[in-house]
Amino acid sequence: MTDSIQQEQSVRHRPSPALIVFLIFPLLGLIAAGIVMLGNTSASTGGIPPTPVPVTLPPPKAVANAPMIDFTLTSLDGKTVHLSDYAGRIVFLNFWATWCTPCQKELPAFQQFQAQQSANGPAILAVDVLESSDQVQAFLDKFSISGLNILLDSDEKVGDSYGIFNLPVTFVIDQKGIVRYPKYGAMTVDDLNSYVTALNVPA
Repeated sequence: MTDSIQQEQSVRHRPSPALIVFLIFPLLGLIAAGIVMLGNTSASTGGIPPTPVPVTLPPPKAVANAPMIDFTLTSLDGKTVHLSDYAGRIVFLNFWATWCTPCQKELPAFQQFQAQQSANGPAILAVDVLESSDQVQAFLDKFSISGLNILLDSDEKVGDSYGIFNLPVTFVIDQKGIVRYPKYGAMTVDDLNSYVTALNVPA
């Protein structure tokens, strides 16, 4: 009889499952709210702002339809070259590098075109950017490229003055020293001849 009474009292004092669930849910809500508050605090004091910081891009350089920007560079064979040395001639001012795949494809076209020109005819100035003379010479030897006036822009100052942002790019300069056309991407012989034809048409 005593055991029966004790068991009955034990059952009475044991919390019901419904009461446990009722108490747990508010507790979980409080924990979740605390996590959210901590996250918001760390975000407000952390290094990543909630919105992007405005960025002001530099304006593009006004190179096309403007007078050419003269420069002095050293050629691969050690000569001093001024862009103004080619005054009165059509000049293809090309910027390139040995690692640039489109540049590798257009150099044979430059070689073929230049070989067809007279001594005072259109000229190609192939300006290598940020590479040593040994690197450039090894590349030319590997691909049997010759007959081009290769200039070395070892500190990229000339490239910067023309606002180059990708390679290859060629600036087509007319007989009056005006940059008439910027050509982004590889040149072909047909491209070169088309520019010459356009610049030789009387205004």
